[in-house]
Amino acid sequence: MNFSLKSLAANLDLNFAGDPESLICGVGSLSNAKSSDLCFIQNAKYTNRLKISNCSTVIVPIDFDFARIEKQFIFSATPQLSFVQALHLLVPELASLPLALATVHPSAQISDSAKLGLGVSVGALAVIGDNAVIGLGSSIGAGCIIEPDVKIGDHCMLHSRVTVCRQVMIGSKCILQSGVVLGGDGFGLVMHEDRWHKIPQIGTVILEDDVEIGANTTVDRGALDDTIIGQGCKLDNLIQVGHNVQIGAHTAIAAHAAIAGSAIIGRYCQISGCVAVAGHLNIVDHVIVTGSSLVTKSIKEPGIYSSGTPLQENKDWHKCNVRYKALDQLAKSVASLEKNR
Repeated sequence: MNFSLKSLAANLDLNFAGDPESLICGVGSLSNAKSSDLCFIQNAKYTNRLKISNCSTVIVPIDFDFARIEKQFIFSATPQLSFVQALHLLVPELASLPLALATVHPSAQISDSAKLGLGVSVGALAVIGDNAVIGLGSSIGAGCIIEPDVKIGDHCMLHSRVTVCRQVMIGSKCILQSGVVLGGDGFGLVMHEDRWHKIPQIGTVILEDDVEIGANTTVDRGALDDTIIGQGCKLDNLIQVGHNVQIGAHTAIAAHAAIAGSAIIGRYCQISGCVAVAGHLNIVDHVIVTGSSLVTKSIKEPGIYSSGTPLQENKDWHKCNVRYKALDQLAKSVASLEKNR
């Protein structure tokens, strides 16, 4: 859809500078935008890139110095959020399909005891099991498997090849990207007489409202208690969430993180890529863990936490590695000197 500068700013409830009737026809990045596109910048460090961009209009911070830049401006305290809101106006296909367009593909297999709400779409070769309940306006993509007794709320979107195992409960407005598996058995084993014996996993997985889970991420069902992903959580691709894990509301976890069983992560946390969280520990609210960190103890205070070794040239890393091995003897030597002085 096309908007004039004036009408788009009015829809976003923001101030603007420029020709009020000039048209904005699309969106783009600074490097690839067309002349009628809308872009955004978060701060002044992108000014030079903005100057050479083809975009006509840009959402900028309220205090941005726009003198001598030949663009049109929309001013926002949160430019990225305002850009997302503009996306939904300028690219209408991002909105949910109208209920009237909902279809069930003839190749889908749907149990007679399953209950589908008004406007549910079901793609080709999807399977929906006994007593499954799917809420108003939800979309089940091609090749999805919805096992018996699953409950899915209103206006959810399951992309292709999502597997939702038995008895899993999903809230409303959730998005599951392709390849997600919810409710597979957790890694529960006990050693007896020199062999591993499987522990039955009788809990389930609960996703609260407005959760998004990225492609090929797996969330294991609980062993006894349930695995719970709180409201508004955002999980990236290729994450492993173990059985009985609890993740608090509005926490975001980046790709390749691994959360071991029975860990509890608080609200509004940010877990970066390749972080490993050991099992049976607690992380309080408002914690940030930086990339490739290993969390082996509970975190009891909000803050930013890191571990691991930053990247170095290989020859420097080898030197440091030799010194790491000598740290214990060095510490003993220092302790001995302090004791005898």
